[in-house]
Amino acid sequence: INVVAVNGAQSFSPNPATLPPGQMVIWHNVDTITHHVVLNDRSVDTGDLLPGASSQPMAITAAKGQYHCSIHPVMVGSVNQDTNTQPDTCQGPYCN
Repeated sequence: INVVAVNGAQSFSPNPATLPPGQMVIWHNVDTITHHVVLNDRSVDTGDLLPGASSQPMAITAAKGQYHCSIHPVMVGSVNQDTNTQPDTCQGPYCN
């Protein structure tokens, strides 16, 4: 997820971000100032992200994670787990 500016819900791109279950998230600071992304429930904390820096890969365990920049609280976003997974394709002699 790119951190693009101090601009409310338009501060992150994409926002909201939809991820397959189990996929890790990395925030990239493409802005010219330092940011610090924190999930509202405090389960994820990037630490300070200097301009051009990226966070470590982080797991979002909740179905929906609301987050913000702790330095600039007007910056808000959310990460959603994609719950529309397709069932496994049937394989073997008993499949039609």
